[in-house]
Amino acid sequence: MFADFRAVALGSAILLAPTATYADSLSERRAAKEKVEAVEVEVGCGKLDKENCAIVVPEINSKTVSQGVRLKPLQSKGSVESVNGLCDGDIQVAVVQADVLAARAGKPDCAGKLVVLGAPLYPYEGFMVVRSEAREDKFGEMVHDLKPGDVLRVAAGGAGSGGELTLRNILAAAPEWKQLIDIQPDSSATALNKLRDQQLDAFFVMDGPQSPLLQEVRETVDPKTKKRVFKFVDVRPTAKLLETQFNGRGLYATATVEAGWFSAIKSISTPAVVAIRDDFYKSQPEVAAKIRQSSEDALPSIAARAGARPDWRQEFERR
Repeated sequence: MFADFRAVALGSAILLAPTATYADSLSERRAAKEKVEAVEVEVGCGKLDKENCAIVVPEINSKTVSQGVRLKPLQSKGSVESVNGLCDGDIQVAVVQADVLAARAGKPDCAGKLVVLGAPLYPYEGFMVVRSEAREDKFGEMVHDLKPGDVLRVAAGGAGSGGELTLRNILAAAPEWKQLIDIQPDSSATALNKLRDQQLDAFFVMDGPQSPLLQEVRETVDPKTKKRVFKFVDVRPTAKLLETQFNGRGLYATATVEAGWFSAIKSISTPAVVAIRDDFYKSQPEVAAKIRQSSEDALPSIAARAGARPDWRQEFERR
């Protein structure tokens, strides 16, 4: 009888002993059962510390990753290079300026290759930076006050930057300015130093409302006078630009970039959007659908982190 009891006890111990073949919890067991191989998608997004790479891609990824789609930020020189990469098939997805996408997608070698995925994400806004002692508060006044034979030296980011493309669109809509502006391909750090040293008259950049660069512009003060070194001037879009349509929405809108007691500095704005290759959209419909839905779900957090006003999209949907 004692032998029978030992046999029963031994059998019970074997049944209760943990083995390596079982998960340690029901959650782990279910996760292992439902585990799927994640699809990794590289997303062209500009500089890694800018909104597209640092805010948009991570926010969307936080929602796609649980669905088996992992988004990986891929640094580029900016929207122009990202869109060129899409057209050439080097990447499948990118977060870019809408006006850059519209310009490139309209060219024969890229026509029909790209589509916008989901709603606009947050506003790119144009910031025309000048020295604080400049008398004028509007870019048009700076052009009007030029002496005969003079030109305005304006940096607009590196060659092929989104800022340069937007500035060229502004000038194309105001042809009387075109011959009076000398666009120089200086990056932001170089441009601000040159502007301070009076080697430039202005620096134009398309950026998010709360980018680190704009904070630097606002917070740079003269060590002696403690006054701001730079200021923004008005460079709002013309009626012609406001009429431009892309993907069923207005391509440009007017944004308030700095408000004062008696006036506000207005400027041009265009949205950031997710662009995807049409062939990838058609060959991977489930992946594309997950990215689209996740971007829609992430819209509030993206706009809040980028510093956009709650009603900013209305300006592009009013037509």
